[in-house]
Amino acid sequence: MRFGCRHSALSAAIALGIGWPVTVLALDCGFAVPAYFESIDAEVDPAKKAEDLETRAALANLSPIVFSGRLAQVRSLGGPEAQAPIELLIFRDVKVLRGELSRTARDGKAVVAVYGWCDGSCPPSRQRWAPGALLTIGIYSASDLVKTEGKAIYHGRVDGQIGPCGSMFPSQLQLKLIAAPPEEIARLEREYPRRKRP
Repeated sequence: MRFGCRHSALSAAIALGIGWPVTVLALDCGFAVPAYFESIDAEVDPAKKAEDLETRAALANLSPIVFSGRLAQVRSLGGPEAQAPIELLIFRDVKVLRGELSRTARDGKAVVAVYGWCDGSCPPSRQRWAPGALLTIGIYSASDLVKTEGKAIYHGRVDGQIGPCGSMFPSQLQLKLIAAPPEEIARLEREYPRRKRP
């Protein structure tokens, strides 16, 4: 299962008494930034261009499915807890803001698998999630199967997933994009294409 990010090994010298170097795992998520795009109009106003480029990057990072709902339950599915915990979040009173969730449209519930990543400083899940909270999150589609290290650890309803590089909570700018007319989205994509790699 891929989420558009990769684990990379970084060798770092850490002060452990005599400063022996150790290997530290980190994430390289590659989120889009304004510099990834260019304007096709050389005469565009610089202030307008800067605003549009920021908006274009926000659009590129926006999850295909976004919903708001009340967090009802958090269930740990295990996984390598120290570095890649996997949790199941169950939401009720769900309203889909972007994309489609067919089962959610029928019963107002959503089940999301969260593939976490921790560098050793992450708080316990009970501190990250507060059942009863009303949240707006972005997810990707998923099958009804959760696997880790090639082994299935859960088979049941899963409406979506969030990877360690997922932009889980949409920004205010991204929420505005969700409400924007299709013509504005098409304009941003047309007038600010991705830069071609040299």
